[in-house]
Amino acid sequence: MSRISIKKRLPKYHKIYEQIFENPSLPLYQMTKKTAISRSTLSRYYTEMYELSIMKGPMIFVKPAQNYHQYAHFLTFEQPFSTFNRFKEFPHVLSRNLVSGAWNLSLICDKFINFSVLEGFKHCILQGIKGVTWLSKVETLDWDISLERMHSALCPPRKKSVLYEEIPPLPWGEKEWILYQNFKDNVRGQAMPVLKEFGIRYERYQKWVLQLPDVAHIQPAFYPQGADQYFMLDFLFRSEYQKQLTHILGMLPSTSLFFSVDKYVWARLALLNKKQKDDLFSLIYRLGEEGFFTSSHQAIVVFGE
Repeated sequence: MSRISIKKRLPKYHKIYEQIFENPSLPLYQMTKKTAISRSTLSRYYTEMYELSIMKGPMIFVKPAQNYHQYAHFLTFEQPFSTFNRFKEFPHVLSRNLVSGAWNLSLICDKFINFSVLEGFKHCILQGIKGVTWLSKVETLDWDISLERMHSALCPPRKKSVLYEEIPPLPWGEKEWILYQNFKDNVRGQAMPVLKEFGIRYERYQKWVLQLPDVAHIQPAFYPQGADQYFMLDFLFRSEYQKQLTHILGMLPSTSLFFSVDKYVWARLALLNKKQKDDLFSLIYRLGEEGFFTSSHQAIVVFGE
C-alpha cells in the first residue's frame, strides 16, 4: 500500500486504536458503532494496522507484586554485539536491547543478576527493581501540535511523584502464567488454539482476562507511519517528578514507553527524522531547566525486544 493511501486512512486507523486503548477487549462489531466506520471497512483497516506495524498489541505488562518483581539492568560491555547474542538463551533474561550511547546493553530479568562477573563487563549505569511498563496514549497525529502542547505544559513541577506501584501477591498459578506467555504480545489473540494446546478450560481463561486489569497494564502501541519508519531513543532521567515528566513526554504523536527504576525514569521515544530529534532535545533541555529532572543519560536503539 502506498504512503499516500496510508495517510488518507490514518484518521480512521487512529479511531480504531483509540477504542482499543480504552477497552482492549472491545469486539470489532462494537467499534463500528463508536467509530462510525462500516463493519467491513473497520475489519479491513484493523488487519492492515497490524500488517503495516501501525499498531501493536494490546500488550500485557504485569505490575510489580509482593511475590513478583522484574529487574532492569543498564550495562556497558566491551563487545556489546557478541554479548547481546550470548544473552539470547541466558537464564532469567526476559528481554534484551542493543543500544549505542551512555550504555550499550539493557536487560530485563525476572531475577537480580550480578553481571559484573561476566567477561567483558565494563560498568553499570543503573540496575534495580523495575516498575510496570506503561504506554502513552497518542492524542494527535501532528508533530507540531504535539510539540506545542508539550511546551505549553512546561510549568515548574511542585508536588513530587513516583511511577512505581506494587500490588498484593499475584494470584497466578501455572495455567495463568501459560496464558500470559501466549497473550502478552497481544491480548486479543485467538484463545481456543491456546486453550486446547495446554488443556485450559475456557472459564479459567475468562476469569484470567477479567482480572487482568487489576494486576497489569493492557495497552496497544500506535506508530502512524509504521514502526519500522521510526528510530528509537532511550533515556534515563533522574527525577523527583516522574509522573509530570512522563505526562509531557507522552504527548508525542507516536507511542512512548516508560517505566521507573528507583529514582530514575526510563523512556523510549519514537522519532522520524532529524528535525524531530532537534525539536525533542530542545524540549528536553527546557524540561531540565524547569526542574523536571536533575540528570539524564541517552542511547539510540540498535536492536530492541
